[in-house]
Amino acid sequence: MDFGSYFRLEGVLVAGAVSLYVQARNGALWEIGLLKDVCHLLQTNVVVEGIRTGAETLAVSWIETCEPLRKRLSAAPM
Repeated sequence: MDFGSYFRLEGVLVAGAVSLYVQARNGALWEIGLLKDVCHLLQTNVVVEGIRTGAETLAVSWIETCEPLRKRLSAAPM
């Protein structure tokens, strides 16, 4: 993915010392900066969309809670 491209990421929202991060399923920590009114989402699964501004950095335009992928797959009828 190139910098400046629109990117969608799913993971757990965690707080760092100076920023918020989304920990993806592969373990990567994506920095999303400081966002207002998202403290109720900490330690929950979220979907984040925004512009990729660095190696693992996003300028967020949208964030929402979601069910973990494993839970969605286990609930799917076979």
